[in-house]
Amino acid sequence: MTNNYQAVLEKARQAFSEQDPEEMAHKNAAAFYHYPPLSLRQIVLPYLGQFYRVLWPTGDIYRFDGQESASLPASIVILHYLCRGTGELPTGKWLSFKELWGGQSFNAAFEKRALKPLGKTFHQKEALFFETITLLGAEKSSEFKNGYFLFALPRIPVLCLLNPGDEEVPTRGNILFDSIANSYLETEDLAVLGEMLTLRLTRMAEKA
Repeated sequence: MTNNYQAVLEKARQAFSEQDPEEMAHKNAAAFYHYPPLSLRQIVLPYLGQFYRVLWPTGDIYRFDGQESASLPASIVILHYLCRGTGELPTGKWLSFKELWGGQSFNAAFEKRALKPLGKTFHQKEALFFETITLLGAEKSSEFKNGYFLFALPRIPVLCLLNPGDEEVPTRGNILFDSIANSYLETEDLAVLGEMLTLRLTRMAEKA
């Protein structure tokens, strides 16, 4: 799996190097920095509550607060986002994962890797869910009870829902995507994004 990720990453880096960094930053609501003495160009953007800097043309990605490299999955998602971005604004219309392009084909895996773990982690722990997700900058939804929306990437808002269970009924988690999500990322990348969001929330909950 790591070798496959590495091959995808190298292809993404190549595509990134062939595009104008300032234009990519503009389309994707990211910050662009150019340091003329060193001919250094970089794009800075948040991903799941953490800021990253993306060096152009290499496509190397680091945490903004240090020299720690982004993980392989995070690097791929960020580079694909920057390369594919259209500049479209979010619509506020929410889609389930299976309503995304080809989402039905990946829905079972998404349920297993993202939604079920989300529900299991926060079963009968609504206060902990609120505490952890707001640390990522999420805000309470006015449309959905026990729902919180956040910008996973600057142009990709997601809505996290928790349907509380009890001693007999397990809590169900759900992640909805804005209808323009596929204008920025393929559905496979959105699946990875959802899985990483659940993993991040789970790790934060374990430390709480």
